[in-house]
Amino acid sequence: MKLSRESFLKKSLAIGGLVSIASLQKILYAFGEKENKQHRENPIAYAESLGYTEPIDQILLTAILAPNSHNSQPWKFQKVSNREFLLYGDGDKQLTEIDPINRQFYHTQGCFLELCHLTADSLMFDTTIKLFPNGKPTKNTFSKTPIAKVSIQPKTKCVHDFLFSGVRQRRMNRSVYTGELLNQEELEGIQSLGKPFHQTIQWTNDPMTLNEILPVLDDAFAMETNRYVSNELNRKWFRLTEESMYTNRDGLTLEGNGLSGIKLWFAKKFFVDLSKESWHSEDSKKAGIEMFRSQVYSSKALVFFISEGKDDETTWIQTGRDFMRYSLSCAVKQIAFHTMNQAVEDYPESRVYTKQLKEILKLKPNQEIQLIARLGRSDYQFDSLRRDLKSFLMDK
Repeated sequence: MKLSRESFLKKSLAIGGLVSIASLQKILYAFGEKENKQHRENPIAYAESLGYTEPIDQILLTAILAPNSHNSQPWKFQKVSNREFLLYGDGDKQLTEIDPINRQFYHTQGCFLELCHLTADSLMFDTTIKLFPNGKPTKNTFSKTPIAKVSIQPKTKCVHDFLFSGVRQRRMNRSVYTGELLNQEELEGIQSLGKPFHQTIQWTNDPMTLNEILPVLDDAFAMETNRYVSNELNRKWFRLTEESMYTNRDGLTLEGNGLSGIKLWFAKKFFVDLSKESWHSEDSKKAGIEMFRSQVYSSKALVFFISEGKDDETTWIQTGRDFMRYSLSCAVKQIAFHTMNQAVEDYPESRVYTKQLKEILKLKPNQEIQLIARLGRSDYQFDSLRRDLKSFLMDK
């Protein structure tokens, strides 16, 4: 979209209104930037400040910081007692346009369960997690059939998993990465700290291999952007204004996509429009593809989460638990992390790229790429918002 001089001047007059955004936000929203930062910096202390003194409530408030597709936060839970809860999937948060068999939906459940486990560990509790206690739910029965039963018991041994220390720094960093390729020692350090894993974690920092794979990831993103139903899903989940961000406390944002400063201001004021006509315009799609291209080609290593044998809901949950551990390990090691799964999703257009990647990686027929992420270095910081804990609770 090109701006005329008249249009630019008219919109520039609105700059004065920006001065009051911070003070206006405090009036309009009980939850703002300060509270979001407190939640990340010390989730246990933040829980206590809200009056959550039971360990199980502190565990749940921390676990909603887990990574999840589109920041959809597709979790529901029912407290059975102060030592046990049931985890449900939120059927209204399924992203069927890009995740038709709910692979990523279950990855997200696994992330939540692993962060529950790690939080409980930090509070001196062990966890018992039983998957599908009443059988596996269908797409239409998530509200009735729990995904897992989780119970906590006081520890009998003072043994801790120090990955929990990465919670305050863990974020999906979609900015452009800088510096040299990650070296073997750095990659092995991430792997070693994150163990144990359920699936195979395979990485590459080889320039020749990266030169083969990065164009595939680039093409897959362009395909998904030009695929109307996928792009429309992104539009529906996009939160452009501060009001929509702090009212919904979920979804996608320009800040979460690595924009800041003057670039962020210009994008919000002049270039990003959530109307269907503008969002699906060729210029808008081209801008999104070019932004992703600058991100993907700045990758300093790639990591693949690969399963072998069964490719089912249990495998997907296990992958999510691995993903949670690996991303926390990256946070501890101060390595930026960004998932890019457009090439391994479960609709026909995406599977074309999945086949290419499996050939490049020389995978066996019974091996499946569950997740892909790029790694690198970046000082960029933005913490996506999370909804109020009460919005996740189900009545008994």
